[in-house]
Amino acid sequence: SYSMKGFFSISINIFCVVFGCLLISCNKTKSEGDKNGTSEVQFNLPENFILEELYHISANKQGSWVALAEGDDKTIYACDQRGKIYYFKMPEIGDIVQTANVDSLNLDIGEAHGLLWAFNSLYVAVNKNWDDAIADESQRGSGVYRITDSNGDGRLNDVRMLLKLEGAGEHGPHSFVLSPDGESIYFIAGNHVIIPERLKNNSRLPTNWGEDNLFTPYLDARGHATEIKAPGGWVAKFDSNGENWELISAGYRNPFDLAFNRDGELFTYDADMEWDIGMPWYRPTRICHVTPGSEYGWRTGSGKWPDYYPDNLPAVHNLEQGSPTAILAGSNLKIPSKYKNGLFIMDWSFGTIYYANLIPKGSSYSATREEFLSGTPLPLTDMIAGSDGNLYFATGGRSLDSHLYRLSYDGDIIESENRPDDSGKELRELRHELENYSAINPEEAISKAWNNLDHEDRFIRYASRIALENFPAEGWQERFYSEESPIKTIEAGIALARQGDKKDQDKILKKLNQINWEDLDERQQVDLLRNYALLFIRMGQPGSLSRQSLIKKFKPYFPNSNNAINRELAQIMLYLNVDGTVKNLSALLEKHTAEKTNISSQMLSEETTLRSEQYGPLIREVIAKMPPSEAIFYGMLLSHATEGWNKALREKYFMWFYDVLSAKGGMSFKAYMENVRLQAMSNVPDKDKAYFEELSGVYSPGTVAENLPQPIGPGANYSGSTINSFLWGDKMNDYNGTLADGERAYRAALCILCHRMRGEGGATGPDLTQIRSKFGRYDLLYSIYSPNDDISDQYAFTLFHLDNDKKIAGRILSESSDSIKILPNPLNTSYTVQLAKSSVLKQDLSPISPMPSGLLNRLNEKEISDLFAYLLSGADESHELYNNKNLE
Repeated sequence: SYSMKGFFSISINIFCVVFGCLLISCNKTKSEGDKNGTSEVQFNLPENFILEELYHISANKQGSWVALAEGDDKTIYACDQRGKIYYFKMPEIGDIVQTANVDSLNLDIGEAHGLLWAFNSLYVAVNKNWDDAIADESQRGSGVYRITDSNGDGRLNDVRMLLKLEGAGEHGPHSFVLSPDGESIYFIAGNHVIIPERLKNNSRLPTNWGEDNLFTPYLDARGHATEIKAPGGWVAKFDSNGENWELISAGYRNPFDLAFNRDGELFTYDADMEWDIGMPWYRPTRICHVTPGSEYGWRTGSGKWPDYYPDNLPAVHNLEQGSPTAILAGSNLKIPSKYKNGLFIMDWSFGTIYYANLIPKGSSYSATREEFLSGTPLPLTDMIAGSDGNLYFATGGRSLDSHLYRLSYDGDIIESENRPDDSGKELRELRHELENYSAINPEEAISKAWNNLDHEDRFIRYASRIALENFPAEGWQERFYSEESPIKTIEAGIALARQGDKKDQDKILKKLNQINWEDLDERQQVDLLRNYALLFIRMGQPGSLSRQSLIKKFKPYFPNSNNAINRELAQIMLYLNVDGTVKNLSALLEKHTAEKTNISSQMLSEETTLRSEQYGPLIREVIAKMPPSEAIFYGMLLSHATEGWNKALREKYFMWFYDVLSAKGGMSFKAYMENVRLQAMSNVPDKDKAYFEELSGVYSPGTVAENLPQPIGPGANYSGSTINSFLWGDKMNDYNGTLADGERAYRAALCILCHRMRGEGGATGPDLTQIRSKFGRYDLLYSIYSPNDDISDQYAFTLFHLDNDKKIAGRILSESSDSIKILPNPLNTSYTVQLAKSSVLKQDLSPISPMPSGLLNRLNEKEISDLFAYLLSGADESHELYNNKNLE
C-alpha cells in the first residue's frame, strides 16, 4: 500500500522481503539464532527499490555492527561496536551471507566506529579508553590505525597506530572518507576527543579558540560534557602514511561520518543535544558544509553560539531531533539521477534514512529533504556504496539486534538526465582560493582576503576573515584603521578582537563607533554587536570613555523589534551595567512568556516520533507543552544581574519560575531552570532572601532543624557530574562507611523531616525504606539533585494564583466555606498560611517540588557517599554495602 508520501509500506522479517504485491522468499541463514526470531520491522521503501536482508549478525553472536567498508575483490569489512572486525565476500543479488563465510581478523584490534579501505590498507578508528596501567604498545586504545598485508599472503597482518587519541565513547573517534582526488583521508571525531598537539600545529582555523560567551554559561544540569571545552568535535585530514596531519574544521557536537558530494565539497551530519530541547540555545540535528577553516559554534551547556554569529557558519540544512550516524553521497550509487547530487543521511533513533537534495547557494548550499527509507524498529548505524552500485547498510549499536541489508534499484536509469548542477561553481572557486591562502605570498593573500571581506556571500566573507587571522595582525591592522567600508571594518574588527593586542581595545572601539548603526541592515547590525561582544570577551571591560560612548550609541535602540538583535543588545547593555536594563529585560521576559515565543521550533512529526519507544514520547510531550525559549533567554540573563532591581521586579521575576516550570523540555530542562533560580537568588541581598525564597516556593529549614545534626562539611555547589563521579568512580571502590554514618548524613541532609525510613520520620514525602527497588542508582541521584524533574501528583503541592498577581504553593491542610489553610514549607510544619477563597483566581498542581533543591550542597563528599549507601541499603546494616562491598 502507498503511504501519503508515495512510499511502498513494506513489512519485512528476518527471512522475507515484500516488494510491491510480490512475496519473494529469501534463503534462510541457518543458525541457532534464527530459531529465536526477532521483532518484525515495518519498512517504508521508495518505489522501485528492492531491500534484501543479507545477514542476521546478532543471531550469529557476532555483536552489533556499527562500521562498514568495502575492500579489494568485493570484500566487506564490518566492526562490532564492542568487539571484533569481521570480513566476508559481497553476495550476489538474490544470495545472502553464509555464517561459515564470515571470518574475523586475527588481530588484537576492534571496537571501531570507522573503517575505510584505501591505499591497499584498512584504516580503523578505534574507540576505546586507554588503560593507564598497560603500556601503550601492548594495547589498542582510541586512535587511528592502518592495517596492511606486510608479507603479501593475502591476509591483513600488520597493525600500525598513526595517531593516538584521548577520548572514547559515543562522542569519541568516528569515521573516515577518502578525498575525491584519492590522495588524502579525512577523519572526524566527536566532542569528547581532545585535539592532538600535532594537529594544532598545522591547523586551517586559528587555534586560540575560546568559549567566547559574554556571560558564564550554565553547564548541563545532569553533568553531560561539563568538562569539554572549545572547540568540540573536529575534522582532520592526513596522507596514506598517517603523516602531514592537518586540522580542517571544528565546532561540532557529535557528527559521526563524512561525505563528499559530486562537486567535491565535504559534509557532515551533526547531532543535537536532546536534553536541551526547549532551551534558547537548543539546536536540532543539522547538515554542515565542512569547509577548510570552518567553525560551527558548539560549546558546552548553554554556551552554544547561535548560527547568526559571524564567527561561525550556518548549517546547510536543519533537521529535527535524532541521532545522526552515517552520511553518504548518492553519486556512486546506481539510482535515479535525482539522487546523484545530494546526500543520504541516517538517523539511528527514529530509524530513518533521509535524502537531502543539495542546492547551490552562493559558494555553499541549501537543501531540501525527503524521507528515503524508514523502519520500525530500525537502529541504523552505517552505510556504504558498494562497488556494484548498491547501498549496503547495517543496524544495531548499543548491543541491539543487528542486521545487514542491501538496497538496490530495479527501475530504469536514464544517464542523460544525470547532469551535475554547475551553478555556484565560480563562487566556490573563489572561496577555495581564499581557503588556500598559504599557497600564495602573504601580501597577495592578505590583499585578496581584504578585497572579499564585504562579499555578499557569507562563506566567502568568513573564509576571507580566517585567512587574515592566519597572518600576524601587524601585517594588516593598519588597513582596518583606514578602512571606509563598514562591512570590511566589522569583519576585520572581529579578526582583531580574536587576534589583536588588548592594549588596542579603545582604539578598535573608536573605529567601530564611527559606523552609523542605521546605515546597516539587520544582519550587519548583529555582526557589529558580536564584534563588540568579542572585544569585551577577549580584552575585558572597556575604559570609562569608551563605555560612555557605547551606551550613548546603543541605548536608543534597546529594546529592538528584531529578536536576534534584542538578545545581543540585551547582553551588552547588562554587561555595561546600563541604567534601566533590568527593567527592560523584565519587560521582555513578560512579553515573550505571554506570547510563548520560541527561538527554535523544529520538532519531529508525530508519525516519526512513533518509530521510537525510547525517545518519541518525550518529543510528543514537549510539543504539547513547549517552553517559551525566548523568555527563558531573558530569564537566564537576568540571573546574572546584580544591580537595577526593586522589590516589584524581583517579585515578578521569581514568580515567573512557576510559569516556565509548567512547560516540558528535555531531560535537563527543569534542573537547568532550578540552577538559574539559585544563581538569581545568590544575587538577592541577605536581608531579602527569606522573603524571595518563600515567594518562589523554596524554603530554608529554619529553627525546626536545630535538633538535627549539622553537616560536617564543607559543602560545595555540586554539579550532577561531580556527584556522579564520586559515587560511581574510584572513590567508592573501597567504601567503608557504617550505618551510623549513613543515618547521620540522612538527618543532616534534612531528609528525615519529610520522609520515613523504617517507620521513623516525616510523612509529607514518600517513604524511602524501599527506594532502592523503585529507582535505579542514576535515577535516585537525579531525583535528589533535581527534584522538579518528576513530581508525583500524590506529593505535589497545590499552586494558588491570587488576585494580587502573586502565587503561593503549599499542601492543603483544611478548607472552610471561605478560606483554605495551607502548609507552604515542608521543612516546618508549624508554619501555615490562611488564604481567603475570594482571593484565589485558580489553583493547579505546582511545578516546583516541595523537596528543596541543593540539599546535597550542605554535605561533603564523604557524607554524600554515606547518604547514598544508607538509601541504597534501606537502612539495613546487613546489606552488602556495609560488608566491604562497593557501589559498582
